[in-house]
Amino acid sequence: MRLVERVQQVLKARGVFWGRYGLYIYALIFGAVSIALTYSDLVFFGRGSIWGITTGESKLGGIVWASVIDPGIAATQYYKEFPLVNPLSDPAQMIVIGILLGGVIASLALGEFSLKHLPNTWMLIQALLGGFLLGYGSRLALGCNIGNFLSAWASAGLNAVSFTLGMIPGVFIGSKIFEKIFLFRAGPITTRSLAPPPNLKIPLTILAALLAVLLALYSQPRASLFLAFGIVFGVIGYLSKLCWATGLREIASPIWGSGKMLKAVLIAIAIYAIGVWILYIEGAPLSLALAKGAGQLQIFIGGVIFGIGMGIAGTCIFSSEWRAGSGSIYSMVVLASTILIGMPVLAYHYQWWKSILPQPLPNMSFYSIMGPLGILPTLAFLLILILIAHIAHRAYSRTG
Repeated sequence: MRLVERVQQVLKARGVFWGRYGLYIYALIFGAVSIALTYSDLVFFGRGSIWGITTGESKLGGIVWASVIDPGIAATQYYKEFPLVNPLSDPAQMIVIGILLGGVIASLALGEFSLKHLPNTWMLIQALLGGFLLGYGSRLALGCNIGNFLSAWASAGLNAVSFTLGMIPGVFIGSKIFEKIFLFRAGPITTRSLAPPPNLKIPLTILAALLAVLLALYSQPRASLFLAFGIVFGVIGYLSKLCWATGLREIASPIWGSGKMLKAVLIAIAIYAIGVWILYIEGAPLSLALAKGAGQLQIFIGGVIFGIGMGIAGTCIFSSEWRAGSGSIYSMVVLASTILIGMPVLAYHYQWWKSILPQPLPNMSFYSIMGPLGILPTLAFLLILILIAHIAHRAYSRTG
């Protein structure tokens, strides 16, 4: 009896510990897996890429658009810079597919996959509008909350500063639009969900895993690597519920959270940045996430549009993928609007934006001008985030 009681006490303590610190542990793992991808790419393929997802999303959207609506989209300036290629040969597209599969596999394995969040009319408008702005803004800026935020800060890129200066006010604006228009109108039609029968959960999990294996076998080696890491990112996302939009909305208003998600975002960036810094001082040839080809004003404006989309949709590019994979119909609509509408529409406008916007300041990393001390701007930004998270926590405590 005493043994049973001790086991129960241990499990209870573990539950309390994980409930308090689990998100932070997952964020640490997320940052470590990010640098593991860069290191693996360096060792096996000599690339050392810092990862992103919206380039791949825009190619997937462009392939569908060219097949169904307008083949001429492939001739736009945007798709001349980012050509439409077979997904099985393209790491940028395969990591997107991997994140989706990661959400599917994790939710099925835990017996939690279900079709849910069927939107009413207002929620549908919210998803379509937010998703469109996410897609349009991210590709105008040539990066999203991963490529121009997580990876850009890890790269100590000037684009991280430009994008963040646009994105955070954008999130504030988008959150206020959500509060004024959608908060009390948008919602699921029903709280019920449609889950597969219990006897199919294991077979479906195995089927999803086999699909991942088949994709890996038929993909080019580097694309297979990014697929595998995408699956890991999707699994971590589902298990942790890690979402950049949630963290950044905590800055906009204390009603959105205690600052916990913002701290998790901070941890992920910190671990990734330290890993990149170690590789840099070791002289590794890295392909940093600098939004090459976009001027800083263009990145800033794209960040504003993207941030408004995050505030309205209540999700980021990354979380919309793993949530869609786990059966959220709302997230599927957001993702479809992002990939199939927002990004292709931007492709038609891309050359116009490039022609009217001055392109001040080059695409560069602070490492190029400060050497190993280039990590200091990133560390300074993280300290600012710590302060903001502390303020958000105090404000949230007062509202509670």
